[in-house]
Amino acid sequence: MTPPKILIGSATWGITMSKDEINELAGALEELGIREVDTAALYPPTNPGGSEKFLGECGYAEKGFLINTKIMYFGDGKGTLTASAIQKSLDQSLASVETDKLNVLYCHGPDKGTPIAEQAAAMDAEYRKGKFVKLGVSNFQPEMLEEWLQVAEEKGYVKPSVFQGQYNLLCRTYEPNLFPLLRKHDIAFIGFSPLAGGYLTGKLTFSTGPEDLKGTRFEVSDTNFLGMAFRHWYDKPSMHGAIRKVEELCKVHVVEMSDAACRWLLHHSILDGEKGDGVIIGPSSLAQLARFAETYKQGPLPDELAKELNDLWDAVKDDAASIIVY
Repeated sequence: MTPPKILIGSATWGITMSKDEINELAGALEELGIREVDTAALYPPTNPGGSEKFLGECGYAEKGFLINTKIMYFGDGKGTLTASAIQKSLDQSLASVETDKLNVLYCHGPDKGTPIAEQAAAMDAEYRKGKFVKLGVSNFQPEMLEEWLQVAEEKGYVKPSVFQGQYNLLCRTYEPNLFPLLRKHDIAFIGFSPLAGGYLTGKLTFSTGPEDLKGTRFEVSDTNFLGMAFRHWYDKPSMHGAIRKVEELCKVHVVEMSDAACRWLLHHSILDGEKGDGVIIGPSSLAQLARFAETYKQGPLPDELAKELNDLWDAVKDDAASIIVY
């Protein structure tokens, strides 16, 4: 299989990176051949809309980057995918990004208060106005996507052609319950959180206390909403056991833990670049982007290490199942 394409994630732009750094990042991305940016009306969570505004102010669309964004999502999602909510969010995103057409427009998460038939009709109406090229859904359960596809087929609406969800070495529930549906309908998969929010670096597992975690995704703080989410998903005995095993295996094969996790994802997972699949990376600095570029160049893992990492899934899959439920 061909390695998945790489997209740049901007969920924390305006928090971890300044406007000057974001401007500088554009040149580095062009050199690496990364041309797609993933954002959302919600990003960053502490300042919704800030990420899109930075993209506009830094001229990313004008420079030729493909911009993918998501409809505003909040609370339990109910009411976020009505026709009026979709139009309001989309028009604001276009204005903020400073473009008249987006590459992919996603439903950020399920709206269980609005019938899927209404959601599909509303997204199709905006598509017919030429506001985006591809329709995507994110964090949907397979049965929701299946219903959307059925409605779109019956009504002649634009069909989702991209699915975005969390996917990494310790989060693979989509493999049996979603990928068969995606492949059947030629829907590409874009994975986020390749390092499980930094969990796959071992920072949380091997920390000795809150002081160790300052400045990381897992910093203990009432305002660290992303950190709270990742703790909820991964701060579990089975997950910590898997991390200790990853460290043990990586020592034997002389590979950095984060490199092993990334290389498994790029070269040994279910993702296939030929089918349009991709991985979103979210470097918080130019140095981190350069570090990823080096990891990418290293290619596949040794066969034995790849198999041993693959086998970790059985020990964590029960705890991982809740990660993809929205």
